[in-house]
Amino acid sequence: MEKAETNNYNITDLVKEEKDLPEGSYKIGFKSVTSRGYRIDEWTGSWVATALIYQIVSGIVLFFYYSQVDPYHSTQYIISDVPFGHIILTSHLYMAYAMIGLVYFHMMRQWFVGSYRGKWRWLQWILGVVLFLLTIFTAILGYMLANTAIAMAAVHIGILFMQRSVLGRILPGALINWLEAILVGNYTTPALFSHLLALHVAVFSTLMLAIFAIHFMLFERSGLASEKPKKGEMIPWFPTNLLYAVFSGIVMVGVILIISAAFPQQLTLAYGSLAYGTFPVPDWYITPVYKLMDVAGYGLSTGGVPLIIGMLVFILLLPFIDRYHNKGVLERPWITAFGIFMLIGLAVMTVWGYSQPGLSQTRLMTMYLWWSITFISFITVYAMRFAKRDGELSENN
Repeated sequence: MEKAETNNYNITDLVKEEKDLPEGSYKIGFKSVTSRGYRIDEWTGSWVATALIYQIVSGIVLFFYYSQVDPYHSTQYIISDVPFGHIILTSHLYMAYAMIGLVYFHMMRQWFVGSYRGKWRWLQWILGVVLFLLTIFTAILGYMLANTAIAMAAVHIGILFMQRSVLGRILPGALINWLEAILVGNYTTPALFSHLLALHVAVFSTLMLAIFAIHFMLFERSGLASEKPKKGEMIPWFPTNLLYAVFSGIVMVGVILIISAAFPQQLTLAYGSLAYGTFPVPDWYITPVYKLMDVAGYGLSTGGVPLIIGMLVFILLLPFIDRYHNKGVLERPWITAFGIFMLIGLAVMTVWGYSQPGLSQTRLMTMYLWWSITFISFITVYAMRFAKRDGELSENN
């Protein structure tokens, strides 16, 4: 059984020069790895970095053609008249989807293998959760910029969230008004989309880049959680690791561009257009939260927001909550079961949100759903844990 490493809480140790680095490493933090470090699941963080770089580059190109005075028609202009504009805009959208999906996968993978404990990994995890939230918020702001019907619905929900949710009732009114003004300005179209653009480009994207740099530095200081340096078996960072990262990044960008050419983005109806018989449904990564806000008895002002905040606090503090001594998936049953609960819950709420948008369910139905997911998650993990121990006892006998 692999023991979990102990955390290092002395932040001043971060500035100390590392000693006894694996062969092929650099003192600035680029470490060599063994062949185990080339497994695909070990490189999700590198692909997130690729997605972030691509989003910055493509976003700069789109920035030159976007107008906050007439956001919808400037988006149409990018699609119709800018050379390769449709490909750039579509790939910007799909790369955002890929980035969110990779962040989800990366975070849950670290959750299940228990690599959030040890040395600086606890701080990596906290910054990773912050990056996850920034990624979601930046994506939401991005699709608000088109001034479509669904975009403005998201703006209105954001305002309601600040005004009427549990947060809006706890925080001082002056602070809520200030946050609202940061989001929408004076409610005119130029002011609203100038603020959204500034938040999307200058604030959240810059924060993501800065925090990612720190997150990457901490990763290099801690090394891979799944391996220990082995003398004579280390593969040098330059040029092997670097070329591997660059090549895999190019392949990822190529795949996104091919998909963008095959399935170009379709601009939905502009805000103010009449469309009877339709109900706006947000993008897939917001749908679980969106559905949580309209389930009966657990809505915006009562249960939905506290539930989401409670789950985020739990995720943020996971390195300190997990007190198991071993890192194995079945050696940390309660933590593993909660991770499965979250995955099933996300999938169910996504499907539910798309199939019944805006339709509330009874409190009994909601409770039945959550208790069923809880039962499935915990029973499955503890049954597998029992089967494993029973098998080990049989082998020993």
